[in-house]
Amino acid sequence: MKKIRDASMIIGMLENGQLNPAFSKEIGDTLEKLSGMSEDNPLATFKGSVTLKLGLAVKDGMVTISADMESKTPKLPRKNSVFWVVEDGALSTEHPRQHDMFTPREVTSAQQ
Repeated sequence: MKKIRDASMIIGMLENGQLNPAFSKEIGDTLEKLSGMSEDNPLATFKGSVTLKLGLAVKDGMVTISADMESKTPKLPRKNSVFWVVEDGALSTEHPRQHDMFTPREVTSAQQ
């Protein structure tokens, strides 16, 4: 009778050997996202996690093992946009009271 006691061996055998590479990819993807966040803001610390949860169900001496993976990364901050509300609830990128400031005017020269 072959006994399996090593966790890495069990994980390597789950899902016909496909769980371990999928878990490794999930770790790599999470690290890549965190690294990208860090490049945009090198003074901040970005934390994430990858969780592998194994469900064990035993019936009449037989165990069924189910796996679930979850990864978390911080939510990226979004930039704000500023507009002005004008008539009829429309948006404008121009301040409605400063519109006349940028009207072209005739240049006069003062000669003496």
